[in-house]
Amino acid sequence: MLYEFAHFLQNRVRPVWNLIEDTNAALFRLRYGSKLKHLPQVTAGYPGVERVVKGDAEALAAFFAGQPDWVFRHFNPHGFDSKTIARLSKNPSMLMYVMREEGQIVGYFFLRCFFIGKNYLGKMVDAGRQGKGIGQRMCCCAMDITTALGMRMFESISKNNLSSLGATQKVLETRIVKELENDVLYIEDVRKKPVCG
Repeated sequence: MLYEFAHFLQNRVRPVWNLIEDTNAALFRLRYGSKLKHLPQVTAGYPGVERVVKGDAEALAAFFAGQPDWVFRHFNPHGFDSKTIARLSKNPSMLMYVMREEGQIVGYFFLRCFFIGKNYLGKMVDAGRQGKGIGQRMCCCAMDITTALGMRMFESISKNNLSSLGATQKVLETRIVKELENDVLYIEDVRKKPVCG
């Protein structure tokens, strides 16, 4: 399975993963480059959602640093330092977004895209603002981006991460593809009518 193989390479064979990541980015740009131009129109429907650019790296790193340790129990997709964030923000297949309220970052989500037509959603809501619908809005925005690109969206969510799972299930239909180790669900997200659409 692509998900498990990618995580194995990312965690155990970093040079091979880096080569695959660079190749995927180039192929993704070739296949989806023209559609990427239209994404600002998609995200314009979500006030406060902004694409992460290199200049946002320090602010986003500070957001991560301000979160309590328990937030990262089920969320560890990449490094949270400014150098890593700046590098990832330049990768065309890594679509990274923040959600701001009154100028402050209150949520972060990304779509790690693969040129074969699949992407993987990851999301985090500020610990002090959970339960206020931020995660749901990010899920809807991610689904609209996915639809605009013509891709399929997947997530891996721990059964114990009830806030993240709940945010997704309130606005999207979730189809369990497989149950992974450590009570993790590998799911495909599908648009739910009339929510998000």
